[in-house]
Amino acid sequence: MLMFGSLLKGESGFLPPSWWPGPQACHVHSATSYPSLLYSVLMLITVASILELPVVRAGAPEIIAGAEALETPVRWVHVSEQLELTDLLQGGELILSTGLLVGADPQAAETQLRDLERAGAAGVIVELPPGREPTQAALRRATAGAALPVVILHQRVRFVELTEAVHRLIVAEQMEQLEASRRIHELFTDLVLNDASAEDIVRAAASELDAAVLLEDPSGRVLHVHVPGAGSAPAAVTAALARRDGVGVRELVSVRESAWGRLVVPGREDASARHVAQRAAQALALHLMAERDARDLAQLAQSAFLTELASWSAGEDAAEQRAASLGLASAGRVVPLVIRMEGADGDPLALSRLERELRAELSHAVGQAGATALVGHAGVDALAVLLAPSAKAQRGATLDRVASALAGGRTAAGAAGAAGADGGAHGRFIGVGPAGAGVLEAVAGLAEASHVAAAAQRLGRGAHPGRPWFTAADVRLPGLVAVLAEDARVRRFAASELGALTSPGREGDLELLRAMVDTGGAKARVAQRLFLSRPAVYHRISRLEEELGVSLQDPASLTSLAVALLVNDLG
Repeated sequence: MLMFGSLLKGESGFLPPSWWPGPQACHVHSATSYPSLLYSVLMLITVASILELPVVRAGAPEIIAGAEALETPVRWVHVSEQLELTDLLQGGELILSTGLLVGADPQAAETQLRDLERAGAAGVIVELPPGREPTQAALRRATAGAALPVVILHQRVRFVELTEAVHRLIVAEQMEQLEASRRIHELFTDLVLNDASAEDIVRAAASELDAAVLLEDPSGRVLHVHVPGAGSAPAAVTAALARRDGVGVRELVSVRESAWGRLVVPGREDASARHVAQRAAQALALHLMAERDARDLAQLAQSAFLTELASWSAGEDAAEQRAASLGLASAGRVVPLVIRMEGADGDPLALSRLERELRAELSHAVGQAGATALVGHAGVDALAVLLAPSAKAQRGATLDRVASALAGGRTAAGAAGAAGADGGAHGRFIGVGPAGAGVLEAVAGLAEASHVAAAAQRLGRGAHPGRPWFTAADVRLPGLVAVLAEDARVRRFAASELGALTSPGREGDLELLRAMVDTGGAKARVAQRLFLSRPAVYHRISRLEEELGVSLQDPASLTSLAVALLVNDLG
């Protein structure tokens, strides 16, 4: 029995068949190992290619069954005079035989051929030279209707020469593929070591394959695309995008067991495309991990510094130097911001994802605005930011650019209305405190920015300054009440002030009270606002005062009732 495992062992470094993966390995889109690489090489050796070898053609081959399956890959050659080999096969074997047992028991030969087919054999070659016509006839009957390729050699062939020829072919292909694998490995390793960008890695993969390569995020948005010879030309990109949902290699890019995106090679499903895509995906993962590690360290340092500033005692100069070392290029006044997030619904994992998205978008927006910033935490679901506009930029213009980018270009009213409604902004409320002449003065304004952001989030549609950020002037008393409205003491106060006016059916009296509060107790304006006669309004106001036990002409009473109405409106 001659098996290619014996030929692929020893000093040559080739691998025995027991270490080769099965046929399913060619569909596994994970990191390529040398066994799976070797199998992708052997996929090039098929029954058809072996039949084209001179040593086989000299045997006058005749295909008597399985002509449609000649492209079946061959892993190695197995020489045997018996066909009952199912317990020894792993799939992909080409069986060589002289057919001694076929003539002895044709019925058993038919059964054994069916068993070989079920065991995944690649095919059978039987040497039956002139003089063995009865055995040929028996074999033809045994293979009638078989899908397994069965070939008769009408002339004698030395099987050792045949196995040596196939072996040379395998070794040559293997060495070529291993060399290609080494070169591709070095290519992407060098890219990672030289801190190449994701775009550089995609470009290298496209150039290596001479095919379009796309990088998508988990939602399917295309982040980078490169078409050899066309780069990012609109027409070429459009054509590549149109083909990405069809046939093609799709390789997952995972970072620490988290799916980050995928590489797509439209129109290619061959082993080379899979191998390059796998190596490129590995390079992208390493690039992203290095980038994330560096970013995480910077974020931790910035967060720790902002926390430390709350009890800073080393002076303004030391604070400025430390801030500059962390990336805050202050050329003037520093603006304190607090950004509150919605959409996590109490889920820690969702909140972590929202924070990562916000930090990434914030970093991009700040860079696009030509500004710098330090970012830390301001509670569980909020970020604190010290924003330093560039020397030439106006504070308001920088805030508009940054906040608009974070809100998806919407105004604060639009962002409030859509809070949590879509997967992009999720509802972000940006509170701005008073700008400081330095870092310490700006940090002192974070408390006000936090209050403003919380008030804007609580008010929702009730606060819309026409821009995507809020100041204390935008929220004022309603903002204070909104922040305190959950306090049980505040709710008891509102219930005491309004009494039974909050009961069902009292909407008209609440409307009258609101009109009195809004007009400062001007009865004539109330009558005009409610489209009622003055006597009717005077009568209703008198009844309302009697029920509440206060004068609706008293400024203090109107103020208390105004606060109570705000608490009631906030639910």
